[in-house]
Amino acid sequence: MDSPDSPPTTAAGGWALALAVTVACSGGPAASESTTEEGAVSGAAAAELPAPGFHHIHVNSVDPERALDWWSTFWPAGERTTVAGMPAFAADGIYLLYTEVETQAPGAFDPERRQSIPQSPFWTTGPSTDGLALYERLTALDPTGERFRFLPVYTGPDDTEGVPHSGLAPFGDQLLTVAEMAERAAREGPNPPRDRGSGQDFGYLVDPDGILVEFNGNAETEDLFHGHTHFWHEQPLCAANWYVENLGMTLPPLRDPDTGALSPRPLHDPCDVEIGDVSYASFLPVGQLRRPIASVRLADAGWMWYTRQCRDGRCGPELDRPLVPSRGQVVDHVAIAYPDLDPVLAHLEARGIPIVEGPYPFGETRAVLIEDLDGMALELIEAGS
Repeated sequence: MDSPDSPPTTAAGGWALALAVTVACSGGPAASESTTEEGAVSGAAAAELPAPGFHHIHVNSVDPERALDWWSTFWPAGERTTVAGMPAFAADGIYLLYTEVETQAPGAFDPERRQSIPQSPFWTTGPSTDGLALYERLTALDPTGERFRFLPVYTGPDDTEGVPHSGLAPFGDQLLTVAEMAERAAREGPNPPRDRGSGQDFGYLVDPDGILVEFNGNAETEDLFHGHTHFWHEQPLCAANWYVENLGMTLPPLRDPDTGALSPRPLHDPCDVEIGDVSYASFLPVGQLRRPIASVRLADAGWMWYTRQCRDGRCGPELDRPLVPSRGQVVDHVAIAYPDLDPVLAHLEARGIPIVEGPYPFGETRAVLIEDLDGMALELIEAGS
């Protein structure tokens, strides 16, 4: 049986398959509970397990060299390397790891249909940085947009053209529901002052393999290559609970509004909640569903889940479909690492979580593969001490 880090038998195997801010974050969050300040109290977690570290995103690529060149230009602070004998791009201690495949894997983002086809639980990854500076640098390098094509970000339900990053929206980088936009327009007139103060300025590109890349932040934002990694889920709050209970991740802490003191956050109960109103700016012309939203903390990163966007007729019958498993897709799986895999395996067995593959060798150590509630493949690596 192929390990997740060897070429898949067939790309068709893939057909078998989130910053809590006041208005519930964007397609491009910057300041969230999942990125609380150092020393913050962690949320509820599986007491038996240490917090895992984010290790890599594994990509099925027809041309890893081309992808590495693209990422090296996009993020010059990173570097090419190898991990477990495979080509990789490294930044902030987290990797994009590549398996070369003969034909284009499914799951590439379609800029015209605004979705990965088919849609797995993986949505996007990208840096927190000064979005305006990134946009200006890449457009200067590639003025025709042939290599770095910025996707339109729609600023309201009547916007048919979009802007290249959300800071150019009429209200700046604010995230507003349609009702909130109407209220502000009535109060401030047709030309409101642009407010870029929230740090939510975001935009999108697509890398050579079809990964949707999101950048967000402003001039005050600290550069972080994997500033956010976002997923779709049928029930985001339930997904967050699952990761806490089964993998040792933590929920962002609660803050006392009077004292500022932080305390552990209990599991979401109930976790199956109603979906809120759409808001803009958004990579979707129909607006983005940003509630419910859930985030979890790893030892070195934050992950976030939004509800599946194509539902209830929003994208039409072809795209309004459940999520599919990630295995065999462009983003095949994401990987996390623990110092010792044995207690993790014992914990998963006790909770009835099946091991899909493994243990198998990963470089000089070992790993296993599992899947989450909606089929996102997760590689668990023993990193050693």
